[in-house]
Amino acid sequence: MKSIYLLAFFLFLCWFSGNAQQSTEFQDLVKREKQLYQSLFSTAASNSGANFDVKHYRCEWKIDPRKRYIEGKVRISFRVQTDTASLLRIDMVSALIIDSVRFRNAHILHGLVNTKQRWLKLPVVLNLNVLDSVSIYYRGVPDNTGFGSFNKKSHAGVPVIWTLSCPYSAQDWWPCKQDLIDKADSIDLIITTPQQYRASGNGLLVSELQVDTNKIYHWKHKYPIATYLIATAVTNYAAYTQKVHLTSQAPGDSLPVVNFVYPESLVAAKTQTLSVLKILQFYDSLVAPYPFRKEKYGHVQFGWGGGMEHQTMSFMTDFSFSLQAHELAHQWFGNHITCGTWKDAWLNEGWATYMAGLADQRFGMVNFTNWLNATQTSIKGSPSGSVYVTDTTRVDKIFNNRLTYSKGAMVLHQLRWQVGDSAFWAGVRNYQADNALQYRFAKTIDFQTHIEAASGKDLEGFFADWIYGQGYPTYQIKLIPVEENHYKVKIDQTTSHTSVPFFEGKVPIQFKNGNQDTLMAFDLQASGQEFNIELPFNPTQIVFDPKKWLIAKSVAQVLTGSQSEMDQENVIDLFPNPVHNEITVLNPSNQNYELQLFSLLGIQLNDVFRSNSKTVKLDVTYLPPGVAICRIRSGIKINTFKVVKN
Repeated sequence: MKSIYLLAFFLFLCWFSGNAQQSTEFQDLVKREKQLYQSLFSTAASNSGANFDVKHYRCEWKIDPRKRYIEGKVRISFRVQTDTASLLRIDMVSALIIDSVRFRNAHILHGLVNTKQRWLKLPVVLNLNVLDSVSIYYRGVPDNTGFGSFNKKSHAGVPVIWTLSCPYSAQDWWPCKQDLIDKADSIDLIITTPQQYRASGNGLLVSELQVDTNKIYHWKHKYPIATYLIATAVTNYAAYTQKVHLTSQAPGDSLPVVNFVYPESLVAAKTQTLSVLKILQFYDSLVAPYPFRKEKYGHVQFGWGGGMEHQTMSFMTDFSFSLQAHELAHQWFGNHITCGTWKDAWLNEGWATYMAGLADQRFGMVNFTNWLNATQTSIKGSPSGSVYVTDTTRVDKIFNNRLTYSKGAMVLHQLRWQVGDSAFWAGVRNYQADNALQYRFAKTIDFQTHIEAASGKDLEGFFADWIYGQGYPTYQIKLIPVEENHYKVKIDQTTSHTSVPFFEGKVPIQFKNGNQDTLMAFDLQASGQEFNIELPFNPTQIVFDPKKWLIAKSVAQVLTGSQSEMDQENVIDLFPNPVHNEITVLNPSNQNYELQLFSLLGIQLNDVFRSNSKTVKLDVTYLPPGVAICRIRSGIKINTFKVVKN
């Protein structure tokens, strides 16, 4: 018996030695192949995921809000978009660990393109439009870029995890194709979490299963969706559903509005979220039918300082009227039609800001004139900056409150004034109904084209000035008596930034005397343009843009006729006054003049400035706050007046 055991042991050693050698050779082979495929990373990177079209994501995640960690499997179903493809690039940070990647039930090779991208090597070459899938098994502690992509916080002592992928952070916590080119046609989110917690998701909750001490929530969304709009949040949510009938629905139908809120917020939230029901009806009738009416709308409470418009289920820090109105508006502007690049982010945020303002107006939440004043004041806080984002590498530049939100909203309001209500809203509805844009992506030119078609106007100049250009105009308006009931209106304009030499368009001016008034619109095509008007009363006051349609500053002046019309036109003047950083000298007749500034004590504050230009901009940042005396000498005339520096 002993000799048999020795023989068996000898045979085992031989087998082990051979297999050990074979294993080493295999590992070397794998290493060499990985190095080979690693050398191909530049091909994958240059494709930027463009060689395949995502059709479906099936995401299976294990999330326990007590620890900042994710484990899961993501199956990406796709069609290749090149004649042949065997190398795919996905977006996924290197901090996450891939355990394996499977293709047709077999393991395939994968590697790093860089710290944010991976390559997957298919064992076969796929032809154009072939439908297939890969499954990625992974785990780890996600990165936390942008606004905090995978956040662990607490509320009332209870842990909560929520995701926020906008604009570039989906890759921080799950493998995907992250761009503004491709929307998945549909998604399944399957979240396993300890039984005391609930998990939210896009679309409809199709099942909720108890398995041992865990709950498994399965959410299904059957509409196209951009990667950054896919989200989940997990904590001890209290859930309730409200319903609303929309004019776009058949009689008897209703849309469920599903709310996941912190238990400590439940009582107040049930009252506060009633607001969104009437806002839904308002938007549905004003713009277009709610885009996801076969599923739902809803809210998920989270601890970030604002809101995020995740598709069909907005994340909210609270349930204020304006925040609900803003995030809901994104379901049309941002989710139904998504900005095609982050340079065009105003198509999302400018629209949501404007719609929220209109909802505030519609339901009397704020005085709309005050809302317009506050929005314009924010915009005019700086003389520069374009609505169109020129630096998309910085999140704060994409989501700039003054430009992307406030100025984007006011440009829409101003466009509405320029083309008229009927044409504006017709163009907006056509934009939302465009089959080439619905559930897809749009750029500024797409929106411009629809407003041009509806209005019959060429808006190239408007968009060049207000979206791509910087700054805003300042108007100086003079009403000059000519003869009884006849007047001349002279409008000069300077701009706050050199990128736009002149803002053309309609200028609304109201003329008043006591209880009499007339509102007129002047189509200004050049600075210094004059208009002859007739009024049935003698105006004593000019009100520039009384309904706040324009982003602009103004100085208005009624001339009494005590001097001749020519003398009045020849007066060299300054505006704006009060001034902040820059003042414009207006010299209508191109006279030679000298300009000096003095303190109230007579101390000269500047070198003598000489010019004969029609308009000159002077930097006055050096002036101390308060009152200065300006003296302008032209020939034998000397004009002295006060300048107020803010």
